[in-house]
Amino acid sequence: MQYDAMNFMLFFLIYGFLGFLLESVFRSFTDRKIFISRGFLTKGFCPLYGICAILIIEIFTLCELSINNPLWALICATAGSIAAVTLLEYITGRMLDRVFHYKLWDYSAYPLNLHSYICLEFSLLWGILALILANFVHPVMEVLSYAIPYDTRTVAVFVFSALLFVNATYNMRKMYHFRTIKL
Repeated sequence: MQYDAMNFMLFFLIYGFLGFLLESVFRSFTDRKIFISRGFLTKGFCPLYGICAILIIEIFTLCELSINNPLWALICATAGSIAAVTLLEYITGRMLDRVFHYKLWDYSAYPLNLHSYICLEFSLLWGILALILANFVHPVMEVLSYAIPYDTRTVAVFVFSALLFVNATYNMRKMYHFRTIKL
C-alpha cells in the first residue's frame, strides 16, 4: 500500500514509541533492573526505531511488488532489511559517539562487531524483528490507524510531532549547556 506523508509520520511516531518500549523492556530484562529508559533526545520515543520500521515496511513492499516468487521476495526483503537497518544503526551509533560523545549502545563484548556499533548477532535479530513487523505487527497497526478518521490522525501527528520537537530541543539545549555537544 502507498502512504502519504501524514501516514508515514503516523507510523514513524507509532513505531518510535513501540521501539522505545521494546528497547526499555529488553534492557530492563537483560540488566535485571526494574526500568531502564533508553531514550536519547526524548523520553518515551526512539527515532531510530521509527525510521527503521518505515524502511523495513518499504523494503518488504518493494520486494513483494518486484519479485514474483513469494519465497525469494521474503528472503530478499529480510536480507535487505538487515542490511539497511544495520547500516543505519552503524551511522547513528558513530554519529552519536562523534558529535555528542555519547555511546548509547556498545557491542564490543560481542563477536563479529564493527567498531562496537554493530554486530552480527543484533543484525540477525533485526532480521527476525523485520519479519515479525512486516508480517504481523504492521498489518494490525495499519488497520487500527486507518480506523481513525484522517483529520483526527492529522491532528494527532501534528500534536505528537510538536511535543517531540519541543522535548528534543529542550534536551539538546540542556546537553549543549552541559558541554556534551562539541560544535
